[in-house]
Amino acid sequence: MKLTKKAGLFATLVATAVLAGCQTQSNVLTFTPPAPNSSFNTNNQGTLVNVATQDLRNSAEVSSYTSGGNVTRLTASPEVSHLFQQAMQQNLNSKGFSVVNGAGNANVVVNVKRFYADVESGNLLHKVTANVNVDVVVQASKGNFTKNFNTSRSYEGAFGADNKKIHEMLTQAYTDAVQTIYNDNEIANAIHQYK
Repeated sequence: MKLTKKAGLFATLVATAVLAGCQTQSNVLTFTPPAPNSSFNTNNQGTLVNVATQDLRNSAEVSSYTSGGNVTRLTASPEVSHLFQQAMQQNLNSKGFSVVNGAGNANVVVNVKRFYADVESGNLLHKVTANVNVDVVVQASKGNFTKNFNTSRSYEGAFGADNKKIHEMLTQAYTDAVQTIYNDNEIANAIHQYK
């Protein structure tokens, strides 16, 4: 009897391990905004800024590709608009601005125009090209200011594309865009100029 229970337990463990190995990869790619590297500026204290993000893309997909006759569609977590909302709030906070919900001295609107990895597949090679394109608009009582941030990353590899490489290229393009925003001083200057 003891041997049968042990054999049953062993068979259950083996079946669980086999099923775990057969699980398909997730079609949801997870992203995290990089930490800001800005210097806190005391001149920005007391300036209230409202941040809003608009996703102007036609679809929530961040990539799609065909493998074995099946189309795989990928989405982002959190949503792309939330990724840029968080990054812009971190950016402004790190530079000394007070981020508020509602009325402030200025509104900063992030318009997400592109966050997508195009995949080209051949018989032996594939190419992944990730593009991130956003406009940052400062709106205040004395005027408006707009600046575009556009980044791209590419990879070519053997055989078919996979979620891991697509995620890697999108992460690099997103990080490049956010780091460029973090290093930018024109947005902060525009907030002061037009408030």
